[in-house]
Amino acid sequence: MSTNWTPDQKKVIDLRNRNLLVSAAAGSGKTAVLIERILSLISDPVRPVDIDELLVVTFTRAAAGEMRERLNAAIEKKLSEGEEDEHLTRQLTLIQSAQITTIDSFCSYILKNYFHVIGLDPNYRVMDEGEGKLLRTQVVQELLESRFEEESPEFRHFVECVATGKNDQILEDSILRLYEFSMSHPYPEKWLQECLAVYSAATMEEFEQSSWLESWLLSARERIEDLEALLETALVICGEPGGPYIYEPAIVSDLENFQKLKGAASYRELYTAIHSMEKWARLSSKKDETIRENKKNQVKAIREEVKTEIKALQEEYFAETPETEFKDMQAAGRPMKVLVELTLAFIKAFTEEKRVRNLCDFHDMEHLALSILVDEEGKPTDTAKELSGRFREIMIDEYQDSNLVQEAILTAVSRVHEGIRNIFMVGDVKQSIYRFRLARPELFLEKYEAYTLDDSDCQRIDLKQNFRSRREILAFTNEIFREIMRENPGKILYTAETALYPGAVYPETEPLAQRPELLLLDLDEEESLVEQLRMTPGELEAEMTGQRILRMVGKEEIFDKTTGGMRKVEFKDIVILFRSPAAFAESYGKVLESMGIPVYVGTRSGYFSAREVQVVLSLLKIIDNSSQDIPLAAVLLSSIGGFSKKETALIKSSAGEEKTFHESCRWYLENGEDEKLCKKLQDFYAMLEDFRQQAAFTPIHELLWYLFDVTGYAEEAAAMPAGEQRAQNLNMLVQKAWDYEKTSYRGLFNFIRYIENLQKYDVDYGEARSLGENRNVVQIMSIHRSKGLEFPVVFLGGLEKQFNRMDTRSRMVLDADLGIGFDMVDPVLRIRRTTLFKRCIQAKLNDDNLGEEIRVLYVALTRAREKLILTGAVSGLEKKVERWCQSAFPQKYGLSYQKLSGAGGYLDFLMPVLFKYESAEAFLTKLGYERVFRKEEDPVWSTPFSLQRVTVQELLAGGVTQEAEKALDLQWLNLLRPDEIYEPEFHAILEKRMKEEKNGPRIPVKLTVSQLKRQSETELQEESEVLYENGPEEEKDWSTDWLVPAENARKMNKSPESTEIVEEVLPEVDEIIPEFLKEKAPVRGAARGTAYHIFLQYLDFNRAESLAEVREQLRELKAKGRLTEEEAACIDCRRIRKLAGGALGKRMAKAQREGCLFREQHFIYAIPADRVYPEAEKERTLLIQGVVDAYFEEADGLILVDYKTDRVEKGAEEELLQKYAPQLNYYTEALEQLTGRKVKEKILYSLHLQKELREN
Repeated sequence: MSTNWTPDQKKVIDLRNRNLLVSAAAGSGKTAVLIERILSLISDPVRPVDIDELLVVTFTRAAAGEMRERLNAAIEKKLSEGEEDEHLTRQLTLIQSAQITTIDSFCSYILKNYFHVIGLDPNYRVMDEGEGKLLRTQVVQELLESRFEEESPEFRHFVECVATGKNDQILEDSILRLYEFSMSHPYPEKWLQECLAVYSAATMEEFEQSSWLESWLLSARERIEDLEALLETALVICGEPGGPYIYEPAIVSDLENFQKLKGAASYRELYTAIHSMEKWARLSSKKDETIRENKKNQVKAIREEVKTEIKALQEEYFAETPETEFKDMQAAGRPMKVLVELTLAFIKAFTEEKRVRNLCDFHDMEHLALSILVDEEGKPTDTAKELSGRFREIMIDEYQDSNLVQEAILTAVSRVHEGIRNIFMVGDVKQSIYRFRLARPELFLEKYEAYTLDDSDCQRIDLKQNFRSRREILAFTNEIFREIMRENPGKILYTAETALYPGAVYPETEPLAQRPELLLLDLDEEESLVEQLRMTPGELEAEMTGQRILRMVGKEEIFDKTTGGMRKVEFKDIVILFRSPAAFAESYGKVLESMGIPVYVGTRSGYFSAREVQVVLSLLKIIDNSSQDIPLAAVLLSSIGGFSKKETALIKSSAGEEKTFHESCRWYLENGEDEKLCKKLQDFYAMLEDFRQQAAFTPIHELLWYLFDVTGYAEEAAAMPAGEQRAQNLNMLVQKAWDYEKTSYRGLFNFIRYIENLQKYDVDYGEARSLGENRNVVQIMSIHRSKGLEFPVVFLGGLEKQFNRMDTRSRMVLDADLGIGFDMVDPVLRIRRTTLFKRCIQAKLNDDNLGEEIRVLYVALTRAREKLILTGAVSGLEKKVERWCQSAFPQKYGLSYQKLSGAGGYLDFLMPVLFKYESAEAFLTKLGYERVFRKEEDPVWSTPFSLQRVTVQELLAGGVTQEAEKALDLQWLNLLRPDEIYEPEFHAILEKRMKEEKNGPRIPVKLTVSQLKRQSETELQEESEVLYENGPEEEKDWSTDWLVPAENARKMNKSPESTEIVEEVLPEVDEIIPEFLKEKAPVRGAARGTAYHIFLQYLDFNRAESLAEVREQLRELKAKGRLTEEEAACIDCRRIRKLAGGALGKRMAKAQREGCLFREQHFIYAIPADRVYPEAEKERTLLIQGVVDAYFEEADGLILVDYKTDRVEKGAEEELLQKYAPQLNYYTEALEQLTGRKVKEKILYSLHLQKELREN
């Protein structure tokens, strides 16, 4: 977007001294305007602001880092264009410490600087999510155990009401769920007590006067008014030419009854009035040829809809008498009281346990920061006033995603308490899609209604122009949301004021070339054919999408912003979005790949379900306890065990049905008749015993590398199709082991529990990311992940998927405003009945969920720049078309509440709207329907689109490939029976690879970074002192004797030499190294290098402010056995102190306090082999393995640190940097691929020179 700001954008940039709410529509240049406002504040000619006088809060660290980078670039550009400006130059220094941050990081900043205000130990550590789940589970189990021991009648009654059978897990889940939800409130304990008060009505009168009931009555009246509007529409149709005038008396009678409903002032009156409507006037059966049949059917359908809705109201809310509802509430209050008391007791016990361990979680960060800033009366503290004096303006990005706690914190540090308005908020409430994170779009909506468009202390500015999308896409989007985005449900009314207006300039194309498309695959026409293909609906939809992609790539054109001209579409221009990628991404990826379409699946789920991860986790489980049948079978059937299905079946059947599988294996080991199979089992259990012994004293991350080395599983996974992804998934598992070892838990058993808790509570990290910026691939991602991004071509798939309404169906429902909905349970009579209060909450949750789904759809449709294509595979299409046609009746304010609230998925939103337009006529005619209502031709809103029904037969004619029919079901590698396991194509690849290995150049499976460094050196020079070899400086080669001791190698019937894999396959490297360089350094040199790296691995940078503190840490490590006497004697503490006291050490100390410092990070990832060996095939990969000494996170990127102990002469710094440049580059590539974040600095720290070295 150019810098020719629109008038509204210019107001956003220039207005000062007020609270300002900017409602920025999708693609309106929000970020550019925000950055320009900051730039104008710091370069104001009259009263310039220092950038560290601004508090800029963004939603993610990545957004904060990007903003910092863009601001830095903007300042540098401004300086280059004008005269030297001392103030502006200073901002380049201040920007590094400026509070451009997330709310979490800002809370951390408050705690680190004001911990003493609340008596917090400054050396606290922030738990990761996995440790937090473990500790919560432990505390809640201890709490429940103590209550079971007490055996109080009230607790026993609670258990009988809540628990089912002998399953007490629901007790834990209920407490933890209520705890988690309460933490989104500024004062959780107070909110829980308020929830309990709802159930305290002592009389019928108090019950009927409850605020929640009055609120629900208001929404019920709105629902009744919607139904009345439908009847009025029917009455209008009756009076039209050709209308069924004979139905008018019945409709008028219905409307009179609705007046009685609207006049009901209380719940009891409404109960009486709605039950009086059980009899409806009959429609006249008089015949008249002038009456058109379609209008007659319209009126009938409207009336039936109204009658159905009234009946639903009767059954949902008025089935029981008011007296019964009151008694049910009283009965539900008894277990409810116990649940709240248990949750409050859990909060107290969990807080105490965290304090004992000196831990904090992310909830603590916010609530502790709030307690520092706000007193018990809700007023700003002296600390808050001190902080507010530092910030000239509080700027909140993505304000629609704020919650109540964040609102309270940021208000406290503003100057509102002084009467000064200095809060700037920007966002788009139509893109508020984080309700599952307890975001409160209501905060934005309240200000949107309260703030004025005119000049005032609290002003609103609307940015409506979209500088992203073609006008065809904007018109289509406006059509949809004018009909479905309503105040009820959703709280947002989409009007001309909130619509999108074109701001981007694109070259003119053919009139229909850029029209949005909707492709519906009809699964009903050839059901038998679908069964024969053995393809799921998702796979068939993927095939349809793939065919459309192939017709587009290299043929259709898009505008290239870089060149300013048109060019052909490439794969990298395309993204496929899903509401729930977990249901589609894998099958889509396989089908597209089988069609020759390169694809990258970038979902944030699926990690724990990845095969290679499941196998390794199963192996860890049987190392811990080999009597677990399912994990044991999984490992035996994997390439680690090497057993076939026939062999495992033989083992089980031979032992007898009464034995479990692990008992069968032990029995066959002693009694089996097949000697080879017995020997195979014996070898397996010997390996397992070796692993068990290693697990007793080995850190989990080292144990994993040991398992990979002994089994060869990591190399094997990397050699399979999608090997790069698999290798990174295993590397991520090692990283999780590192994270676990930083927690307060130890041992394999607890690590398995740690992982199980992550799985149980859906803490899924997604498969490791490995997408390069310029890779020419189609991306698959979730709509949520696409927010803030844009793409030339967008496919929105899986439109037929039904909405997830699980949170409205659970036994306990939660709402931030209403509270906790509970069932009435009578354990004696075994009766369970949903209370009226719970049904009211369920109704509100349903409306809130629908509003969220509408906003998610809005985000999806506004990602596209030039082409938008929607796809779905539909069963029962003709019946659904009939229903959609009925929903397409004209409504004054779009689709009726009833149609919206009954929507099961996105097609129920889209189709009734699209059926009103001429572009749908051909689609409807083909299915035997006519357009029941013709939309007025309105040039502002109307747009052409393509609506196409695709049959499976037509799809086949388009080219379903044989590979797609197979659905590419990869089998696990089985070294003993490759002919039974591998697909023929994969088998052929392996055979070809083996021949090449035998006859061609010998290319290793794996190299360490150090070996790559040696290969890249043009001249090997002897260092003045070789401090160590294969120690921390040159990454530990996990395939050498360092990891597999000779005695363990003998146990595995291997010679020690057999573990030297890399040296065997790299004779050319060995041959070029002179003999004197092959000689090992003196033992003392090796010990010194290793010692320094071990010390730096465990050094607490925050306890290294003096030489005495460093020496004390050295003594501690020696006492713990981390360092031997000889190693400790090698360390010069003055060198360590110099590092810790320098600029780098201080940055590392800060990162350590914030939990952002990572040390001794092992990695393994794959690169194309031809990068190192030009003669290698292009599709071949090479594993790169290494250890990063340290890296830490800052808001705008990662800082890589590599320690070197080489003895270097002063002035030879550049040579040292050049020598290790390849090594640093590989480390950088690994970190960026594995973390998804940019490495902004590469620092080589020379312990000999005691200085930081950086690349220029």
